[in-house]
Amino acid sequence: MSYNRTDILNSLIRRINSFSEGYRQNIAIIGEPYVGKTSLIKSLLVSDEIKKGLVVPIYLEIKIEPFEFCAKRFIKSALFHLLKSDPLMGTPHDTVLLIEDLRGVYPKTAQTCMRVLQDIEKGRLDEAYSFMMDIPVIIFEETGKRCVLILDEFHNLANFALKHPLGTLAKKIMIQKDTMYLLLSSRNTTSQRLLSEKLAMLFGNFEKIFLPAFDTNMSRAFLQDNLGSINLPPVYLDFIASFTGQKPLYMRIICDEIKRAVFSRNISPDDHAGLIDSAFTESIFKKTGVINQHFFNFFTSISDGRLLSKSAAVLIALSSENKKHQDIARSAKLQGRDVSRILTMLMEMDTIAKNGSFYRFKDKLFSFWLQSAYLKRIMSFSIDETLEENYFRKDVANKLEAFLQEFEKELSSRIVDLFKLFKNDVIQLNGKKHKFLSFNNVERLEESFCNSTNILATNGNLRWLCSIKKEHVTENDVTEIIKNIKKKKKGDRISRYVLISMAGINENAYLLAKEARFWVWDMESLNVLMELYGKPNIT
Repeated sequence: MSYNRTDILNSLIRRINSFSEGYRQNIAIIGEPYVGKTSLIKSLLVSDEIKKGLVVPIYLEIKIEPFEFCAKRFIKSALFHLLKSDPLMGTPHDTVLLIEDLRGVYPKTAQTCMRVLQDIEKGRLDEAYSFMMDIPVIIFEETGKRCVLILDEFHNLANFALKHPLGTLAKKIMIQKDTMYLLLSSRNTTSQRLLSEKLAMLFGNFEKIFLPAFDTNMSRAFLQDNLGSINLPPVYLDFIASFTGQKPLYMRIICDEIKRAVFSRNISPDDHAGLIDSAFTESIFKKTGVINQHFFNFFTSISDGRLLSKSAAVLIALSSENKKHQDIARSAKLQGRDVSRILTMLMEMDTIAKNGSFYRFKDKLFSFWLQSAYLKRIMSFSIDETLEENYFRKDVANKLEAFLQEFEKELSSRIVDLFKLFKNDVIQLNGKKHKFLSFNNVERLEESFCNSTNILATNGNLRWLCSIKKEHVTENDVTEIIKNIKKKKKGDRISRYVLISMAGINENAYLLAKEARFWVWDMESLNVLMELYGKPNIT
């Protein structure tokens, strides 16, 4: 499928096959929650291109739980994959494998597993952890097969009641040359800090792969595949993708609800708006809805289960379009120092992000749930939820109508509208803070150069020129733009040039643009601005 990220998958397969021959490169895959990291690994584990006769992949999700539970799941996973890799033993029928069954074939592995369980029973958790991390080494000694140890949400290791869980891991990585480590994390800030501070070492450094959200084409393919015989027009598919932040888990849940509505004959497959209304209400608003329950549990964990907690007040204020510190403090009725502390905590958790003076949710669907489902429910004065449900449905309908209206506009018109919203705000894009001027006039230029659509924004003597390139930007494109700018007369000089590359830009072109002091925005950067200024995403 076009949404399976075959380029990243093939890269991982090459790394593992090279490792089977003794060339190790540890890898860390980082991405926001629900963008498909675990699904990618599942595709990796079932791939026929991996030299499975030479490697043993061991997958383990690190959960928030007592360490002994994790250790027992580790042992089950290791033994399951070990037996699965042995054609003489056959594939086990379940994951509950008795260590005694392995004593005759893999005695050292069985002995090490027993040592882990004995140490846990005696309360020697640090010793048990150390021996647990040695299991891949013992497997290699007894079978000659190298292990690929896949730790999903590895940052959760720090939550165990162990002395130095990450320090121990770093030592194992350094000395275990025949174990390849593949770490996954949905906590960008935390995982990058751990990789640079705790797991940066002379031998065993990690190649980082950042897994982005689906793009428009991937989202459309994913949605249509999950909808099966139900055909929604592209604009409705794009709305679902945009609304859910293009996250596969949310999109799959919405598709399941749409199919349920059609197959139960409650809604006609031709009633596209009705299907979306029903799917969103059932999954996001209803108390039994999968997304509602997920967000409620997440919100409860952040707010310590207290409706009036300071963290809850800050989240609700931010979801109410209060994007700046002083606005959040005023809306939440909190002291500035308390708001600063909570915002810092939420950024550490990767729940929110800071863009200059603006704050925003990383999960836009969570923000919508807070404002249109959770807040409406707790502010209700009625036992009957029908009134609140109708308000929710109206919010969804308004979002859909706004999206359809924007969809009808030409791209340049939408960007002109965006530029008109700038108010001398400081915003961080591509790792740098920029000031976005308040313009007196913003207009599309009729003349075209360098095969791009151009927008001129002015404020007195300050002139910004924005070029929109729908095709992939090449080095020649940037060279032509630079030549054209140099030809301009003194009175027409450009003080800031913005290049929007809708289909991407090659590396040499990007470096050339940066050298010319251009601001280069891709689709993701543009949509960050759209979100900050309350406009629907561009797809």
